[in-house]
Parts: sequence; C-alpha cells; structure tokens
Amino acid sequence: MNTKEYIESGVLDLYVSGLLSIEEMRDVELKACQHAEVKQELVLLQGALERFAFKYAIVPKPEVKERILMAIQSKSDVSRIVSIKSATTENQPEQDVSITPSLPAARTSLSRLLLAATVLLIAVLGGAAFYFNSQLKNSKMLTAQLEEQQSGILRQVDNLQLTLNQQTEKVQLLTDANTVRISMKGTDKSPASLALIYWNKETKAVYLDIKALPPTGIDSQYQLWFIDPTAGPVSAGVFDVKTGEMIRMTNAPDAAAFAVTLEPKGGSSQPTMDKMYVIGTVAS
Repeated sequence: MNTKEYIESGVLDLYVSGLLSIEEMRDVELKACQHAEVKQELVLLQGALERFAFKYAIVPKPEVKERILMAIQSKSDVSRIVSIKSATTENQPEQDVSITPSLPAARTSLSRLLLAATVLLIAVLGGAAFYFNSQLKNSKMLTAQLEEQQSGILRQVDNLQLTLNQQTEKVQLLTDANTVRISMKGTDKSPASLALIYWNKETKAVYLDIKALPPTGIDSQYQLWFIDPTAGPVSAGVFDVKTGEMIRMTNAPDAAAFAVTLEPKGGSSQPTMDKMYVIGTVAS
C-alpha cells in the first residue's frame, strides 16, 4: 500500500479520533515518522478537530470550566528538562537533557483533548436543546394567547352582527306600513305601568317596548299574551324588565288585543287574570 492509499484508507481519521488500538496507533506514528505526507495529513486532521471544537464551543458555567481545566492540568503530560551532572568528573560541564513526551504520551494528551472537546460539545448541544425547548414553550403559549384573542374578536364580531341584524329588523318593522302600534296601559293593579307593542300584520312579528313596569321577584316573570279572536289568550313568551329596550317576542298570527301578566318564573299555560298589569286592544 503506497502513501496515498494509506492516507485515503481512513486510518488517520481513526487515529485522530482515538479509535485505534495501541499497536495500530504505534504503527500510524511510525508511518508519520517515515513519511512526511502522512505526518502532514495528521497535522491537518488534528487542526481540523481543534477548529471544530472551538467553533461549536460555548462558555460553560464557571464550575464546569474549572473542573475540566483542573482535570487536564492534573493529568496532562508536560515536557520537563532534567539537568544531569557527570558522575566521572566534577569539572565536566552540566548537560541539559530534554525529555519530551513519547508518541503514546502524545496520544494520551490528544485523547484528553478529544474528551474536553466532547464535554464542551455536549454542553453546547445541551444548552441549545434547553434554549430551543424554552422557545418552543413560549411559542406555544403565544399561539394559545393569540387563538384566545382571535376567538374573543370573533365572538364580538358575531354579537355586533346579531345586534346589527336586530336593529335593521326593528327599523324595517317601524317603517313598514303594515306595522301597527298598540299602547298597553296600566290596569287598576298598576295604573302607572305602560308598554308598547309593535306588530306587523303581514310578517306577524311582535316587538315589546317596556316603558314602565314594577320589578319582579326572583321567582316571578312577566308574560306577554296576545288574544286570538278564535283561540283566546296565547302566550307570546316571558321576559324580564328591560326599560327602553325593544324585545323580540313570539309571532302573533292574529290578535285582537295584547296583555302582560305576572306569572311564576318560566311562564304559565293560562294568564293569571288578577295579576294583569297592562292591556291594549288592536285598532280595527
């Protein structure tokens, strides 16, 4: 296997990653000493790994950073210089012998560098995961708030549309030539009471406009009746006192008069005559 094939085999990448056995790593180190191309490729791969580690590194918490640096400081192999004096003569000059780490020691140092880079990368990924998880939660909360606001706006639009339709119907009713206005005046039971009926003889629509009625108890409600010439009193619905507001009641197919009585809450099937508060007849 020539040098180019050896480099392209991927064994140098495994060496830099610390995935080779001791024997295999020694073989790579021997090849690096023998071939300049192999050594240069190792330098390039180690430089790429270091750049990757620093590119994706984040500033860890002070205590994490301190622990990593202490671990590297206590276990790293450093170059040391030992001064050895000659044993044969005191006059022989001192000789400085430099003892540098062996290739296996360099491998150990590289493995620790990879370990530190791995720890930093895990910290990066952990921090990124926490950040994006927080952003996702905030996004979901914001989406829920916006949806609630949208629902509220839609409800307001529906209410406004309903009010507009009711007002339009009232205007059409009041301006229609087929609408008659019946004044229901107070009876002897309540002389000051007064209410108006707007009844359209063509559409049969009935609107009640309360001018003055005494308040009711919590167990009582007013009930509107129209007097059918054939069937007699027919309920047009119950209502609560809302002075100054026109209330849409049940249609009246035919009516000779309208009256209001006080009934138990929910209404009665027949009017309580001694509790009649207002009555008015339809002009022929």
